[in-house]
Amino acid sequence: MTFSKLALIVAIVAVLGDIVAAALHLNPAVVGLLAALAFAAVGVAAAAAATELRAPDDLTEPRHARGPSAPPPLPDDVLSRRGVFGRLWVWTLGAFALAGVVPLVSLARRPQRGGTAWTRGARLVTPEGRLLRADDLVEGAVETVFPEGMLDAPESATLLLRVPDGLMRLPSERTNWVQHGNVAFSKICTHAGCPVAIYRKATYELYCPCHQSVFDVPAGAAPVSGPATRALPQLGLDVDGDGYLIARGDFVDPVGPDHWWRTI
Repeated sequence: MTFSKLALIVAIVAVLGDIVAAALHLNPAVVGLLAALAFAAVGVAAAAAATELRAPDDLTEPRHARGPSAPPPLPDDVLSRRGVFGRLWVWTLGAFALAGVVPLVSLARRPQRGGTAWTRGARLVTPEGRLLRADDLVEGAVETVFPEGMLDAPESATLLLRVPDGLMRLPSERTNWVQHGNVAFSKICTHAGCPVAIYRKATYELYCPCHQSVFDVPAGAAPVSGPATRALPQLGLDVDGDGYLIARGDFVDPVGPDHWWRTI
């Protein structure tokens, strides 16, 4: 097998792998690297074919007249340049046609959005990794928290607030999600995914600075102004035997904008 054919086989295998990677919604870097490998292999194959066809020395032969005295055709085992390049173009166009399937496969379906890193019993920690007890925050304070050991999980970013006892107006199934005035909501705005970064203690409201959505904390962080139409998901809280705040599980409601998790 010649080097040019081997390079084309590599290109075709890379394209097929690219299609599989796109269908499985793997990391875009993997899809890009496989596509780059396919294009590079096609280029190598073309260069190798040109090198293989080049005669080592200048060859000359007398011109033959047309007609009965013309020389016989070349034997079947002698490859003409037209035949090799013809097959090379067919293989190349076939590889590019397969590569064109990649975006179609990638857009054929959208993955179902999974949950965050919060799990039952996960302890709440600050961005510096400090564990939080139920009485660490003073009334009116707010702190960004993550699951212990998962500081690199941005979708798990949560706002922990300390509010007066009896302030929250929550459904009956969520009344025990508040512990000693500590209540927690996702920090990711449900409008466009920006971080909700402002807390107004006087009115118990959370603000998203990107598009000015306002969320009413006592009402379960329901939107009261701005473009957001869905409340910030609430994280159920509990206290472990050592007095540290822990999660009752992951967010029940999807985190972030609707288009992050809804399928078509």
